[in-house]
Parts: sequence; C-alpha cells; structure tokens
Amino acid sequence: MSEAARELSGQGSVDGDLTERLLAFGRALRSEGLPIGTGNILQFSRAATLLGPADFYWAGRATLVVRQEEIPVYDRVFYRFWGGDFGTPVQTTYDVEVIRAIAEDPEETGDEEEQRESSPDATQASRLELLREKSFSELTPDELAELASLMARVRMSIPTRRSRRRRPARGGDPDLRRTIRRSFRTGGEPVERSWRDRRRRKRRVVLILDVSGSMASYSRGLALFAHAVLRSDTRWEAFCFGTRLTRVTKALATADPDAALQRVAEEVWDWDGGTRIGDSLKRFLDRFGHSGMARGAIVVICSDGLEVGEPAVLDEQMGRLCRLAHRVIWLNPLKAQAGYQPLARGMQAALPHVDVFASAHNLASLEALADELAAV
Repeated sequence: MSEAARELSGQGSVDGDLTERLLAFGRALRSEGLPIGTGNILQFSRAATLLGPADFYWAGRATLVVRQEEIPVYDRVFYRFWGGDFGTPVQTTYDVEVIRAIAEDPEETGDEEEQRESSPDATQASRLELLREKSFSELTPDELAELASLMARVRMSIPTRRSRRRRPARGGDPDLRRTIRRSFRTGGEPVERSWRDRRRRKRRVVLILDVSGSMASYSRGLALFAHAVLRSDTRWEAFCFGTRLTRVTKALATADPDAALQRVAEEVWDWDGGTRIGDSLKRFLDRFGHSGMARGAIVVICSDGLEVGEPAVLDEQMGRLCRLAHRVIWLNPLKAQAGYQPLARGMQAALPHVDVFASAHNLASLEALADELAAV
C-alpha cells in the first residue's frame, strides 16, 4: 500500500471518507442500471487526478458513461452525491493527492469480494465490445444468437413528418370551431382564441435486404437487424430479394429471433441465389412503393451491388425510388474493406441516387447508422 493511501486510511476528515464516497457513488450508479465496477471507479479517480477539481463532473462523465441515454442517470446520481445545481457541472473540493492515492492503490477502493464481483462485469463488457466490432461474416452461430440480444437494444431515432391530422396547440393555424365554442362562456366575445397544428409522427422505415449468394456471409446478421428494427414500430416493413422480391414483414413479427429467421428462410425461395437488384426494386415500386409505402419513407437497401441484370434498369428504378422516398440509404458490407472502391456496375448505377452510403458489416456500423439517422 502506498504511503499516501496509508495516511488516507487513518484520516477521519472529509478526505478520509472520500474513498467510501467514491465506492458509494459507484454502487448508486450500478443500482440505477449503469455497468459500473471497481475498475471504472479507478479510471474515474485517475481522470480526476489529471483534470483537477474543476472538471470533476466531466472526469466521471467521460469514464463512467458509455451511452447517451445514460447521461440523465449519471447527472441525477452525481448531483445527489456531490451537490451543486442540477444541469451545471459542479467544482468539487478535494485533495488531488488523496484521489491519486486511491487511483494508484486498488486495495483502498473496496474489499476483495467486491472486486471479484466487478471482474465478470469487466470481462463481459470486453466480450460485448469485441462482438460489436466483429464482422458478421466471422461470427459463429452462438455469437449470432448473442448478437440478437444486443441488436434489440439499438434504438433508431427516425426523423418525423407532419401528418394530416391536427391537434390543439399554442400556435399555428386558428381553430375557429373551438374558438367559437369557447366564446359562449364570454357572451359571444372570442376572448380565448384557440389554435391547432399538425401532428408529427415518425417516418416509415422500409428495409430491403439482399440475400443472394454473394451476401451469404452477412445475410443472417442483417436479417437479425431487420427483426430488431421492425419491433420498434408496427408500420415499418422489410423485404428480401435475390432474383425476386419477397415481403417478410409478417415472418419477422415474432419475439424469438431464431423463429423469425426460420420463417423467413421458409418464405424466401431464392436465398443464396442470384442477384437482380433492378428487377426487385421495380417490383417493389410497382406493387408497394407508389401505393404509399415508399412515399416520404426512409428506404434502407442492404446489398453489395453485384448486379447480374442490366445496370440501366437499376438506374431507372433508383431514380423512381429517390423521387418517392425521404431518404435512400445504401448499406454495403464490402465498404468496410481496406481499399474498397464501388466499381461494380450495380453500385455505379445506384450511387447517384443514394443519400447515405455506408457499411453494414458489424453491429457497430449499424449503431453508427442509427446515430446518423438521429442527426437527419
């Protein structure tokens, strides 16, 4: 044990209680659902040593918060423990040498039992991080099953649109009917004027997945992604195509990912077959797109672009789709490869009509897509 840590353990001042307060802070975050272990508290202490008391809030936020949705939880617990006005980072007074002693001496951050309890969490976190970065083409069946539970946590922040339905609002267009009805209370004088505005609702998402032979290494992972996405909104749709188009929305409408994939495999007859992207898009637009499914929607096409049909057909259909949809997103797993160039005839025909061209080779790339949609 370091000399500073020995002094710390024998102090009865506020500095002497800092170790317990840090541990209690970590336990409180863990009870709120954040994956906090002893190692995280050590990182927090090291960061606080480097940044100083003025940045104590930011030291914890940088080391203890992983996802954006965890920030409100962290803020609530932080201000409960360390004081200050909620929403304003607080400068906490403490001895930097005491914090450094805690950071350099893990023995002072808890007993052996708590450290053993935190070790599996750290191992599990590392495994999940590796799973997020691992390509779909390299995953084992067991890892794919584990990946399905991770995909269920991905939240798609979809842009909204104004619907035709209206609702009462503080501003917008005058609501004459409600204004006149309220005027009866004041002898016919329209003292209280009412307003209304259009409701806003999420745009529809349409997934079109390439399940041809050239996409065999990625098809199952992308199908799991479609299953997770469709459970977010019942209005969203999914299709698969190889040489023909198959609607798989109902097949994916089950809670069990394995059962959903089994049902999709039974309905898609051309799985691991050829690739006719242009013909499949034409069928989608003729039968579903112009009837309203693609109008104002976000259409996500997952394909490597290795078209065996005529590129002119794909060019024409992508133009039709671009004029109908709000956004056209093309996800190509090959884009993650070093030195990749979209030289395939299908990709060259499609790219002029694409709003977002990104990769979809692992879970991390799909999470990046969700963040990009949130910024639209």
